[in-house]
Amino acid sequence: MNLRIMPARMGLTWLGHGLRAAIRQPLGFVGLLCLVFLSSLLLFSLPVLGTIVWVAAMPVVWMAFMLASRRVLQGQRITPAVFVEPLRAPNPPSMRVQWAQLGGAYVLGILLVMLLAELFGPGSEALREALTSSASMADALDHPDVRMDMLWRAGLTAPLTLVFWHTPALLYWGRQPIIKALFFSMVACWRNLGAFVVYSLGWIGMVVALMLLINLVAALIPIPWLINTVFSMALMWLVSAFYASLYFTVDGCFEGLDGPTPDLLAAPLSRTGE
Repeated sequence: MNLRIMPARMGLTWLGHGLRAAIRQPLGFVGLLCLVFLSSLLLFSLPVLGTIVWVAAMPVVWMAFMLASRRVLQGQRITPAVFVEPLRAPNPPSMRVQWAQLGGAYVLGILLVMLLAELFGPGSEALREALTSSASMADALDHPDVRMDMLWRAGLTAPLTLVFWHTPALLYWGRQPIIKALFFSMVACWRNLGAFVVYSLGWIGMVVALMLLINLVAALIPIPWLINTVFSMALMWLVSAFYASLYFTVDGCFEGLDGPTPDLLAAPLSRTGE
């Protein structure tokens, strides 16, 4: 396994590959996202424990979307089996223990982010007052305390994301122990920081473009229920395309992993389904 150093423009390439994968099988990727969403609703109905389980399961969810993208590259259909593939036989029992440990580590990381945001941000009490005093969600987002809290949480989540970004793939495909996987993931993101900045800005631009397009359509066709439906569907597809692109960031940063295959990526998606 070798680390690749990519130019900043590669971030747009990763984004484009994710979009093209999601175009190839839109229902497949959106279906996976719907399953994640429905599972979250069920888990959130369990106080505290449900939220912890959902957060701990996120590394497996990221891995599932990477496996789905690889299936698209190989001309295969996406199925919900990708969610259990990282956990089922013939993987050794130790692998399943490592997935549990990785999920636990991610939970601790999220808890640390929440604690630091509480200490250095406006605090939960100020945030609660801001939300209760706002007449609408738009007013709440304009409140300085709400914006400051969002900035702190986003700023603290960013380094946590860099540490965990490649870890599922390094654990599953690279057979790396958790500590090494976390370390190599952080190093890969840091050494390719320019590409990840462009990648992040590209996805932000996609969301902004979608909102502008929806506003334009709403001005031409003032039917609220139709606009809300179209916006929800388009946003779900865009989010699923983001998760589809995770596979390409892994292959872009690492050479020699068991899963990603550079030969397939040499002509991404051009042969899929043929």
